[in-house]
Amino acid sequence: MAAKNMNCGAIKQNCSQSSNRHHFQYHCVINAWMNETLEVCALNRTIFGFCTEYNVMGRVIQENYYAYCKDLDPPCPSFYNSAEAYKYQSCYQLVKKNHQKIEYSNEDIKKPVIHVLSTSKGLHGDIAVIFLSILHACVL
Repeated sequence: MAAKNMNCGAIKQNCSQSSNRHHFQYHCVINAWMNETLEVCALNRTIFGFCTEYNVMGRVIQENYYAYCKDLDPPCPSFYNSAEAYKYQSCYQLVKKNHQKIEYSNEDIKKPVIHVLSTSKGLHGDIAVIFLSILHACVL
């Protein structure tokens, strides 16, 4: 239903000369920090052995090199189309493990008290995660 509402197929793509192979498709994927899922219209691509992520900074679908899904249960195949990431639910389980919790103090509702819950050994850049948490809190 979400894919139909986003109507990704209607977006003209001028990014790639091989428009037969690469076209905008609906993706529901994890983010680079493995703490959120994102719904985006993006060019599809072949993913090799890792969970699919949407890189917000690069605005691109790519492999998440901290999420080798061949080791997950159930594992993903050696390669797959990024638009079919939804088939590999073990990648979405990583989001539950790395979920951020934002709480607000009673004294000042605009000052977030941030708790970053992470069990991932490969997650780097705590400052970047906190910055994005603050940014996310400000947008809300």
